[in-house]
Amino acid sequence: MIQALAGILSTPSNFVVANEAVELSGFKGACCRCRFETTQYTDALFYHYQDAVPAALLNATKVRKAEFLAGRIAARHAFIQLGITPQAIPIARHRQPLWPATVLASISHHADSAFCMMMPTPSPKPLISIGIDVESIVHAADHALLSPSIASRKELDTMTANFLDNEYGFTVVFSAKEALFKALYPAVGRYFDFLDVEISAINISKCELEIRLLIDLSAQLLRGHTVTVHWKKEANTVISWVLPY
Repeated sequence: MIQALAGILSTPSNFVVANEAVELSGFKGACCRCRFETTQYTDALFYHYQDAVPAALLNATKVRKAEFLAGRIAARHAFIQLGITPQAIPIARHRQPLWPATVLASISHHADSAFCMMMPTPSPKPLISIGIDVESIVHAADHALLSPSIASRKELDTMTANFLDNEYGFTVVFSAKEALFKALYPAVGRYFDFLDVEISAINISKCELEIRLLIDLSAQLLRGHTVTVHWKKEANTVISWVLPY
C-alpha cells in the first residue's frame, strides 16, 4: 500500500509538499490533505497524474489550476486509503466534482491545502451525502460585509450568545453552511441561498451546530428538516463537515 501510494503521489517537481491524514470526529472514511506549492505548478503535472487539463480550466489562473489539481491529488490519496483504485474525477455541469457511484466524497481548498473527505457509498444510499469546508478566520471588517448575506439577525444573536470570539463564531457559521451546501447538493441538484437555512442550535462542548431548512429543497428535504454540522479549529482555520444519513 505504501509503495503504491508513493508511486502515484510522487511528482517530478516540488508541487506536492505533503500528503496527510486528517481526523474528523465521527467520520469512518478517509480525509486527506494535500499541501502544495502554487509556484511549482505547471500544466505538465496534470499528465503526471493521468489527467489532461480539463476544458473548463484551460483559461483559468495558475492558482485555480493548482487548487484544482491538489484537490484531485487529495482524492487519489483518499481512494488509496480506502483500498479503492483511484479514478479520474470529471467536472460536472455546475463545475462540481462528478464522483463515481461507489463513493461519497467532498473537496475543499484553503490557502496552500486541499482536503478530500471520502467514504464507500453505503447501502441503502443515504439521503444526505458528506460535505467538508475549510475557512480562514473571518476578520471583523469582512465579517461586517459578509454578515447580511450569510446569517440573519436571529442567527447572529445565537452566535454571540455561544461564542466569546465573534470572528471565530462567524467563521464557524459561514463554514458550516458551506459544508451543508456540499452535503445537500447531490440530493437537491440546485443552488440555494445561505439564508434559506438557519442555525437553530449550537453545542460548544461537542463542536456541533444544528441547521434547519427554511424552505423545501426537495420532496424529502422539507422546511423544518435539521442537519448536524461538526467543526474543529486548527491554527487560524475552521474545518466543518457533515456526516451522511
